[in-house]
Amino acid sequence: MQYIHPLFMLVLLAAVIHIHRLGKQALAVNLKSPEADQQEFLLQQHKKLSTLITALVFVGLLGGVMVLVKFLQVQEIFLRSYGHGFAGAILLGLLIANIYVGQAIKKPRKQKAQDNVKSFHFYLFYFSLAVALYSVISGIVVLVKGPASL
Repeated sequence: MQYIHPLFMLVLLAAVIHIHRLGKQALAVNLKSPEADQQEFLLQQHKKLSTLITALVFVGLLGGVMVLVKFLQVQEIFLRSYGHGFAGAILLGLLIANIYVGQAIKKPRKQKAQDNVKSFHFYLFYFSLAVALYSVISGIVVLVKGPASL
């Protein structure tokens, strides 16, 4: 039962990478080609999956807290998880920020401003991946070594 949270979150991490690929595919579509309508479809899929996965990461964060409290008997969930709990909360915040930044890409009228928002969106994604990597590593440490002592 205690392995449901790690497996669930690894699947969600793979889904986040898939969402990133959808966004890159949408950007690669030439708007002057016959497949121009494909871009809107890809962006809708990108947006819909982003919202769904972010909601599921929230559920995963709550599940992780419940696993620590119920199965590992840890009451100081953020302090005794080698930073894993903090990483999960930060990752959730980054994914929410990414949703809002992604929606703001089309708002600026000038191309340079749009490009800047797009770049920020990508950098925010890469920072999210770095936090997710730390979360995976610290989660493995919690599973192998058990909770940290205070």
